[in-house]
Amino acid sequence: MDKEPGAIDISDGATFASVLAAANESRTGRNPGQWTPAASKTWREADPKMSRLLDAAIALELTLNRKVTTGDEDIVREQRAQMDAATAAIKANA
Repeated sequence: MDKEPGAIDISDGATFASVLAAANESRTGRNPGQWTPAASKTWREADPKMSRLLDAAIALELTLNRKVTTGDEDIVREQRAQMDAATAAIKANA
């Protein structure tokens, strides 16, 4: 598949930084917690692990009221773990 000019590689082996950069690509910008077309496309096309981190990053932005940066990767991974634990708890009680 040919990439668009300037497209960021989010294939297997992509880093948190590259996925975050791809999600933030927008002519009009992206607000904290906002799912733009670029963020949605990145979520769909990234490998599942990175998609789950992007989901956690955008959820965390709503809590922090600011956009997540690459320096927040550890916090995002903790957010993902908390989201997974909450989902598991709900499923266990269903």
